[in-house]
Formats: sequence, C-alpha cells, structure tokens
Amino acid sequence: MAKDPSKTEKATPRRRQKAREEGQVAKSQDIPISATLVITFLILVWYIPYSYEILSSYFRYTFSDPLYLIPEINSGFVFYTVKVLGILLAPVFIALLLTGVISNVAQFGLLFAPKALAPKLERINVIKGLGRLVSLKTLFELVRNLLKLAFATAVAYFIVMDIISQAFNTSFVPLNHEVYLLFKYTLVLILAFALISIPVAIIDFLYRKWEYEENLKMSKHEIKEERKMYEGNPQIKAAIRRKQREMAMMRMMAEVPKADVVITNPEHYAVALVYDKEEMEAPKVVAKGKNLIAEKIKEVAKKNNVPIVEDPPLARALYSSVEIGEYIPEKFYVAIAKILARVYKEQGKVKI
Repeated sequence: MAKDPSKTEKATPRRRQKAREEGQVAKSQDIPISATLVITFLILVWYIPYSYEILSSYFRYTFSDPLYLIPEINSGFVFYTVKVLGILLAPVFIALLLTGVISNVAQFGLLFAPKALAPKLERINVIKGLGRLVSLKTLFELVRNLLKLAFATAVAYFIVMDIISQAFNTSFVPLNHEVYLLFKYTLVLILAFALISIPVAIIDFLYRKWEYEENLKMSKHEIKEERKMYEGNPQIKAAIRRKQREMAMMRMMAEVPKADVVITNPEHYAVALVYDKEEMEAPKVVAKGKNLIAEKIKEVAKKNNVPIVEDPPLARALYSSVEIGEYIPEKFYVAIAKILARVYKEQGKVKI
C-alpha cells in the first residue's frame, strides 16, 4: 500500500487518542507467543516433579483395585479423577492466561475500544477486501510468516533428528527412564523454540511500532484542520478576544465616574482610584490605562467632574504595580492620602 508522501508530520496527541479509541495500537502477535513459550518452559521445569508425585499417587490408587475403573461402581473415582486433573491443569491454564494478558497489556496498556467492535460496511466491501488480499502489506506478511515457519521447521528438524538418534540408543532402558527422556526432549524442544522466538518477537514489535507511527503520520493540512476543529478558527478566536477586550473596556470606563480621583502622567498614564473608608481597607484601582486608553479615562473623568491630579512618578508606579480591582499597596498610602485630602478639601468633603 503506497504511503501518502504529504504525511510527513508526527501524529498529534488527539490523533493518537482517536486511533486508540478505534483499537489501533502498536501490537506484535509474536510477543505473546514468545512469552507463552518461555513461561511454558519455566512451568514445566518447576511443575514436572510436582505433577510426577500427583500422577504417581493417582495411578497407585487407580491400579490398586481394577473396580475403580468402572465409574458406575465407584463414583468416588470419577470425582477423584476430576480433582487430580483440576489440580494439574488449573495452575497451568491460569499462568498461561495471565501471560497472554500481561504480554498484550505491556505493549499498549489497558485498552477498551468499543468502536473497534462496531460493524463497518468497508469491512464487507468485496472490492476493498480483494485489494487487501493482493496488497504489498499482505504479501510482506506472507513472506515473513513463511520465513519464520521455514526457520522454525529447520530448527525443529535438527533437534528432532538428534532426539530420534538418541532414542534408538536407549530402546532397552527401563520405562521410567523413557518417561524421563520424553520429558527431557520435550523441554529441549520448547526451550529451543522459546529462544528462537525472543529475537523474532523483538524485531516484529519494533517493526510494528515503526509501522504504527508511519500510519499515524499526518500532513501539515490535517494538523491545521485539526487545530481549527478543536481550538477554533484563529480569525474567530481573534474576534472573540477583541470583543472581550471591548466589553472589559466598557466595564472599566463605567467605573471611572464613580472614582474619587484620577492620577495622571499628563500624556501617557491614567489611574482611577475610589475610596470609601467605611467599606474599604485602602483606596482601590477601578480603571487604568496608557496612551489612548489614558486619554479616554481622562475624557470620561472630565465629563463626570472627577478630579484629575497630575503626578507622573506616582501614576507610573501605580500603573505598573497595581491591577484593576486591587487595593493599593501600603507604600503608596501616604502619597495617595495627601492627594485625596487635597481633593476632598477642594470639594468641601471630609472622607479621610
């Protein structure tokens, strides 16, 4: 399957999340197979002595009386047989089940993707189905699996031939020794396949990871469209921000007529203060601005007879130190108190 040359960018987190919700993850089927072979070998190494004791006890019980073999006569024998099978097989099945789950979770974490189970018409599309059958990816998978099968068959052949040659040399050994050799050769065969499967699984996982990343890649246009979809059109966002600034400006200007004084650096800065000694712990900044906004604040103040006091150092300090809605810091108390006292005296008010 040809790859789109325009898709050169790494997938975004949203693209990865969407793919995961659809069940698309980097997964190698060889990892669980390899893990199962290794765990099977370890289980058998530990389990053979344990199972040998259980089976020996079972056969001694079974052959101690031939009537035990007739279930209609001895129902206890059936129960005992089921119990022995459960004891022998349950730990093995549980261990292999956990191995399968852990080996998959280790690759891509816990995953619940109901979207992957939903029926899709494209899956039953005959034309697309035929296309997948003859695709380069399918051909690659076929060749890869044939190579793995050929390699495994070659290894199995040499091991089995060695086992057969040794078996002919031990054709007259006691039965218990033959059983021992059977288990030994079985373990050797499983270990050989396990050792072969480990590098195969690692290579396959790395390839699947690379293939997954390549399939997730996006074009610059897709990333741009995704950003628009989730973050909004930049022009719309700019318009919203502009509207928000306008509304904030209107709210701020609405507070200027309530101010007790506007302190200015004649041309560049203006800070409006309000103070009510009954309700406030200190004077509060209700509006501030520079350049055009400062001119607008002074214009509104003049229209509403709010005193304007020129004090450039104080105006600049208040503008840079205090945000709208905040009380002035203690270091400005004396300077502001003097200005308010003069303003109230000129207006014939006593507030401080």
